[in-house]
Amino acid sequence: MSRSIRHAFLLFLLLLPLRLLMAEKVADLPAPTGYVNDFAGVLSQGTRQSVEALCREVDQQAGAQMAVVTIKTLDNDQTVEEFTVELEEKWKVGKKGTDKGLILLIVLNPKKLRTEVGYGLEGVLNDAKVGRIQQTMVPLLRAGNYDAAVVTGTQAYAKEIAADAGVTLTQPTSQYDSQYGQYQYRRQPQRGSGIGGLIGLGILVGLVILMIATGNGGWLWVILSMFLNGGGRGGRGGGFGGGGGGGFGGFGGGSSGGGGNSSDY
Repeated sequence: MSRSIRHAFLLFLLLLPLRLLMAEKVADLPAPTGYVNDFAGVLSQGTRQSVEALCREVDQQAGAQMAVVTIKTLDNDQTVEEFTVELEEKWKVGKKGTDKGLILLIVLNPKKLRTEVGYGLEGVLNDAKVGRIQQTMVPLLRAGNYDAAVVTGTQAYAKEIAADAGVTLTQPTSQYDSQYGQYQYRRQPQRGSGIGGLIGLGILVGLVILMIATGNGGWLWVILSMFLNGGGRGGRGGGFGGGGGGGFGGFGGGSSGGGGNSSDY
């Protein structure tokens, strides 16, 4: 093996851990900008706005706070349950004294779905009920339809919370049928995952080998910069439009006892 190819191979081995280091950690997440925080960049603007409006109304009318969070990568040393508990401790979704908070988390890699339920909602959304609602989201997530999955799940949770509080919501809570299926939105294309990521990595390795072999190593740092920047979080959306009065005033000091449900998809 020539020296240039050997150097390129060593560089490739060094790049793999850098990609792993980009896994989201709760400590590194910014403060929430709304009820919807799409750190993975998989939700359309329309979905962010409609779900934001629904969560706002649930907060204002039913006194419960729902947070929707998407991330690209989960740290290998942390389970999805540990992540959501830590996130709840940091963001404190729910109001102090009532603890009516809920976090809906979607992880792209590994493909995990988690709903964390605060103390004050455990009687409304027990683990079994949350599990049934999540199972209606799983087929949509497997199809890459994150918009439909998020809306289906949040509408189901909102409907249960509103019924328990004895309030009527003006935002839609029934865009899915009685079996929580066949959501009305179009499927949104997946971004930055699956075979596309492997192809991109293969192209990168080929370019690195070519640059070193031809003596154009000066371009190497440009390629590395493009590669590393491309691994960051895409398209953060807080989503503030979509009807309803008022804006996001922050979460209110809630806590969770670890109730909820987790699913693979």
